[in-house]
Amino acid sequence: MRIRFYSNLWWSLIAYVASLLATLSLANDLVRPWAVLLLIGAAVLAVVVWRRQEWIPAFPPRHLTRRPSLRHGRFFYLFGVLGALVIVLAADFRYLQAPNETFGLAGVLWLAGIGLLLCSVFFGSQATDRANEAHPTPWTTWEIVILAGLVLLALLTRIWNLTSFPDNIYPDEIMTGTVAGQSYINHSAVRPSVFSTLWSGIDLPALWFWIVEWFLKVGGSTLAMLRLPAALLGAATAVPLYGLIRGTWGRYAAIGGTAILAFSASNIHYGRLALNNITTQFFWTVCFFFLLRGLRSRRPFDWAMAGLSAGLSEYFYYGTRLLPFILILYFCYILIFHWKQARDYPMNFGVFAAGYLIGFGPLLVHFIRHPAISIWGASLMIWSPHVTGSLQDLQTAWKTGLACNPREFSWHKHS
Repeated sequence: MRIRFYSNLWWSLIAYVASLLATLSLANDLVRPWAVLLLIGAAVLAVVVWRRQEWIPAFPPRHLTRRPSLRHGRFFYLFGVLGALVIVLAADFRYLQAPNETFGLAGVLWLAGIGLLLCSVFFGSQATDRANEAHPTPWTTWEIVILAGLVLLALLTRIWNLTSFPDNIYPDEIMTGTVAGQSYINHSAVRPSVFSTLWSGIDLPALWFWIVEWFLKVGGSTLAMLRLPAALLGAATAVPLYGLIRGTWGRYAAIGGTAILAFSASNIHYGRLALNNITTQFFWTVCFFFLLRGLRSRRPFDWAMAGLSAGLSEYFYYGTRLLPFILILYFCYILIFHWKQARDYPMNFGVFAAGYLIGFGPLLVHFIRHPAISIWGASLMIWSPHVTGSLQDLQTAWKTGLACNPREFSWHKHS
């Protein structure tokens, strides 16, 4: 077993070096198709090498599973969840009455609903029968030190010298600062609600621009402050990713996966741009981290946090709007292929749905009122009905995809 383990490590190192060389070769137009194939080959090699890796069971053993008794306060958090839903519903009605308030009473009620949800599920989780929990992998001091070091490295690689790297400015970065300045910094104009959308024709949720505005007001209207919110969220992704991988394959896989994220060239690049694309991976990782914990512990807090992170993700980039469809498929998979275990989770599924609706809050009302932007995000997002039906079409699509180079669409700082 030890010989096979060390052999796998060597093959993994080969796969990593191959992927690194392929990534560096993507900048060369002549070898770019071969670089893509090398990346695919490295991924396949990694899967083959570690195909026998045992997953940590997602569900607690059946002999540990038993329903919590009523005297343990099971209904306490249920009333709290229902109360939080009522408060957020009041926030929705307030937003309908005063859609031009920047935050206003609707925002206060929304935060109050989130706070009540978290408090109720926290105390409800303390009362939940702990016999449902399998023994988790214990944390050690050296593991905590390594995790802290990886998070610190991820942070430093994303905030160091923000004004000089990348050496060009993407046009959307300029528009992000412009929209934030015109919407919130210029007090002579009407400040839009954070539960609406901004940027005509793009229709991104306004909360991101409100956050950017605060950074610009505190740190000054500089490129570094404009890029800092995305950099911080990009670095923060290392924490839930570590927990997600650790809960699936163990601490050593978590250390390796988090190290790859910390030094990922593409992740660092997009984590240093003043765009909210990077927020999608953060919220998705948080959501599935708590979902995995919830399957094992059945604690309401984990399920509520998973739902909240999914709902809050709707306030950022378009990519998060795919998450509800992925979650529906995920729950359908559990109900179909793990229906025996799924019978123990109906209340947890309900807490998750409540957390999602509470996190979504008044922005859901805005999307209902403007259905054209709720699914696709903007009128510029057009789905082509053309289906590849020949090798020529496939070759054209291949060349078109490989020709997309972010540098070609960037403005140089000195231009």
